[in-house]
Amino acid sequence: MSYGLRKSDLKKIILESVNKNPDLKYYINDDYIYELVDGIVDGVSIAIEENTKEVIRQIEHDLRRRH
Repeated sequence: MSYGLRKSDLKKIILESVNKNPDLKYYINDDYIYELVDGIVDGVSIAIEENTKEVIRQIEHDLRRRH
């Protein structure tokens, strides 16, 4: 069973937030900056996804110990 959002959903939310200011991409016209932002978005998405999995694992472990 899976809980929470998938990495792709998290990434979409983060990218939508970044894209709310389109002037940033206009004034910072550098492919390396785009790659940096993509890397940050991927990293944050993975971190959130992994954290959610760990929280679920810990909760399940605690529930098993109580029963």
